[in-house]
Amino acid sequence: MKIVYKKTLLISLLGIILANCGCKESKGSQPSKGLKSKPELVFRFALQPNPANKAWEAANLVKEELERQSDGRIKVMFYDSGILGAERQLLETCYLGMIEMVQCTSSVVTTIDPVFSLLDMPYLFVNEDHHKKVMNGAIGQELLDGLNRHRLKGLAFYSCGFRNIFNAQGREIRRPIDLSGLKIRVMESPVMIDSLNAMGASATPLSAGELFQALRTGVVDGAENNPQVFISEKFYEAGCMNYSLTMHFANQHVLVVNNEWLEKLKKTHPDLYQLICDVPRQVMEEYNRRWDEAVNAAIDEMKEHKVVINEVDDINAFIERVECAYDDFFKRYPQVDRNLVKRIRQESK
Repeated sequence: MKIVYKKTLLISLLGIILANCGCKESKGSQPSKGLKSKPELVFRFALQPNPANKAWEAANLVKEELERQSDGRIKVMFYDSGILGAERQLLETCYLGMIEMVQCTSSVVTTIDPVFSLLDMPYLFVNEDHHKKVMNGAIGQELLDGLNRHRLKGLAFYSCGFRNIFNAQGREIRRPIDLSGLKIRVMESPVMIDSLNAMGASATPLSAGELFQALRTGVVDGAENNPQVFISEKFYEAGCMNYSLTMHFANQHVLVVNNEWLEKLKKTHPDLYQLICDVPRQVMEEYNRRWDEAVNAAIDEMKEHKVVINEVDDINAFIERVECAYDDFFKRYPQVDRNLVKRIRQESK
C-alpha cells in the first residue's frame, strides 16, 4: 500500500524533526562507557513508549548493544516517550528517511502493509510460546521482508503478550454470554471493534487518554489490555476489580529502519550494517526475560490490590464466536492470503 503525502504533512513532519533534534536524549540513552569521541555512524532511533512501558526495554537494549558491540563507532540518538511524534508519524518519517530507525506496534504498520492487519485478529495464537515461535520464525521473517516493498526494512518483532478483558462491574468473564451488555473500550481499529462485538460485548472505540475517566464515570464498563498496562495505568483505582484471561489479542512491536539508508550503509560500513541487522535478534532473549518478569510482577500486584483474576471456562466458545470476524477481514483485505492463517495455526502443533 503506497502512502500518499500532502505537502503540508511533509513540511509538518520535517518541522517536528528539526525542532526536536536539539532535544536532550532520554535517560535511557546516555552515552555508553568507553564510547569514542568521534563515532563513525550517528543515527536517530525513535519510539513512542516511555520506560514505564516494558516494550521500551527492547529499543533500549538495541541501542546499548549497538554502541557497545561497535566499540563506540556507532552513536544512537535515542528519542523515546513520543518526543518526535506519535507512532504513525514516526513510521512515516522513517519511510521518508527523516528518522533512520523506529520501533512501533505492528498495528501501526498496517497503514503501510495491510498484511500486518492479520496480526490484530483474535485468537490467531494459542499461547505465548506459539506467538513467539511464529513471530521469530519463517512466517515472521516473511512479514518483515515484505516491508522491503515499502522503502523499509523490518529487523525484528518483540512480543508484548496478550490482551485480556477487565471491567468495573464485578463481572467474571468466563463465557461469551458474560460479555452481554458490557461496553468494552477498544482501540479505534475495525478488526478489534468487530472482534469484541463478535465475542458478545458492545465494543466502544475510545482514545487511551480518555479511558481512565470513562471507566470511573461509567461511560464504558471495561476495557482490554495486558497485565503490565493494567498496573501501570492503575485501572484498579477506576473500579476495575475483575480481570479475565480471555487472551483474545496478541500484541507485538516491530523494529524497522529506512531501507535506502541501510543499503547505503552496507556499501560504506559493511561491518556496522551487519551489526544493525544482527543485534535486534540478539537482544530478544534478554527482552523476553524482562517482559515475562514484568508481567508476573504485574499479576502479583493485581492480587495485592484485590483484583480478581479468572480463567475462562472454555476458550473454544470464544474462538467460535469470532470466526465471522475472519470472513469480514478477508473481504476487507482481499490481497491478504487466507492460507497465512492456516500456516500460523499449524505452528502451534
